[in-house]
Amino acid sequence: MKHAYALRLMPVLLLAAVTRAQPVDSLVNEALRNYPGLKSLDYQIQAAEFRANAVQALPPPTLGLEFSQIPTNSLDVVNGAISNNLSVSQMFMLGGKLSSMGDVEKKRGRVLEQDRASFAVQLRANVKMAYFRLWLLDRQIEVQQSTLRLLEDLAQTMRPRVLTNRMRQADLLTVQAEVAAERARLTSARAKRMSAQNELFSLLGRDEASSSIVTDSVLTPANLLISEDQLEDRVRQLNPVLAGMDRMKEMNESEIAAAKSTLSPDLMIQAMVMRMPNGMILTAGERSAYAIQQSAMGMPMGQTDWMYSIMASITLPFVPWSAERSSSREEEYRAMNASIDAGKSAMQRDMLSRLRSSMLKYMTADSLAREYSSAILPLMREAAEAQVVSYETGQVPISTVLDARRMELMKRDDYLMVLVDREMALAELEMMAGGPLL
Repeated sequence: MKHAYALRLMPVLLLAAVTRAQPVDSLVNEALRNYPGLKSLDYQIQAAEFRANAVQALPPPTLGLEFSQIPTNSLDVVNGAISNNLSVSQMFMLGGKLSSMGDVEKKRGRVLEQDRASFAVQLRANVKMAYFRLWLLDRQIEVQQSTLRLLEDLAQTMRPRVLTNRMRQADLLTVQAEVAAERARLTSARAKRMSAQNELFSLLGRDEASSSIVTDSVLTPANLLISEDQLEDRVRQLNPVLAGMDRMKEMNESEIAAAKSTLSPDLMIQAMVMRMPNGMILTAGERSAYAIQQSAMGMPMGQTDWMYSIMASITLPFVPWSAERSSSREEEYRAMNASIDAGKSAMQRDMLSRLRSSMLKYMTADSLAREYSSAILPLMREAAEAQVVSYETGQVPISTVLDARRMELMKRDDYLMVLVDREMALAELEMMAGGPLL
């Protein structure tokens, strides 16, 4: 008999050894490593660094080759042309334009870095909330399984008594109906657990859902050793969304500096080498007229001459009809910064309001959790046990016992929900504060 009991118990022990509960912090770290959204932002930050290097480079030079004024009756484009021109030109952007554009892209990269930090904080909160929803379903399933076993055992013990007319059949049917209803609730809870686990898999960045997530059986309560005023200061200083708005203002300031730099002229320098295979026919007097006639008839002419030219040109962006482009861009980004300031003020007010609500929610849930564990649940358990004794002595019907057990389970479920509400409120506070608080 002992050996048979040990054999039945062995699979349970093996399962407990293989499947270990994975704490929520390890799941958060897994999500921060694997979630594709964070990897996408990492690549965007790398792209911003490359773009900052690219915009600081000079524009490419221009190389030109021209065969000028070839007679229509000549197929020799090299020696039949009046001149062969080889030119090279380079644009130089003065006034610090390139460094200003590079600074804008660097600031844009810092905005992306802050977006990543904000996304990571949001992801951390979402993983914790999904984990606690899964934890609640696990505990509810455990309670339902325990209740189902209790009802099935009760039905088994009642069946012989009904057959010997020592108990009413109606009581047995009531218990059997309760068993069927509990099985239906358990099936529904398991389906909900699968949905919650799939949601958590998505946040973790797992490619396959072959493994199951095992939650801790008990949530360890932790005291929040920080005041509401300290939390508000932390939100103002460390909230990633608010910090991201500051980074956007810095980028816009760089855009204003870049707009100012466009008032500086750009310098274009060009050098040209000219080969005249028939000599300088346009500047050789009588020889020039004769050479033109020879060229027109396709006849060979005199010696080859060489010339060169150098040209410099500048743009004039500061003239009145062009300067408005720069000044309007400056005013545009100043207006955008004013908009960011107003939006940040409104968002900060909203966050502080939600912070106070979440703090109240956390304190209330923490107080209720202590009240449930110390008073409500023990009293409900004693009341249910007292109804069982009353039923065994014939004082109350079986429906009263079931109602008492059902009420105990409801309070147990309320207690679990209070525990989850406390953890959810803490996750909200950490999301607004920009990081863990414990």
